[in-house]
Amino acid sequence: MSPQRPRDEADQGGVSLMIAILFMGLVAIAGLVLDGRRLLAANTNASDLAGIAARVGAQDISPASIRAGHPTLDTDAATADATAYLTRHHVTGQVRATATVVTVTVHLPVRYQLLALSGTSSRTITQTRSAGILTGP
Repeated sequence: MSPQRPRDEADQGGVSLMIAILFMGLVAIAGLVLDGRRLLAANTNASDLAGIAARVGAQDISPASIRAGHPTLDTDAATADATAYLTRHHVTGQVRATATVVTVTVHLPVRYQLLALSGTSSRTITQTRSAGILTGP
């Protein structure tokens, strides 16, 4: 029979504690990767939506200004069309139109999945894009 080592009471549960700490660290890293990827995708989506809405609004050139030789935007129509685009895509934002530029700011909320365990449940992504009319050849 082989002699048994005496058990050291101070080592009881040391491995379990280490595994628990490592597991929490792995969950935190997985949360950063998963929710970080979702934030990057939402950032891209918000940027695309803002840019497209601005371009939609920038297409509303006043016919009278074209005939006069100095094209300008119909600011009311540009604001309405850009806002309608955002509404169709279920996105909130602000639209500002001047005689030459339409600026759209989009707010896109992102709910965390794993990082919600840390106490932070969501974040709002904000992107602003502008589009204007071009004149000349």
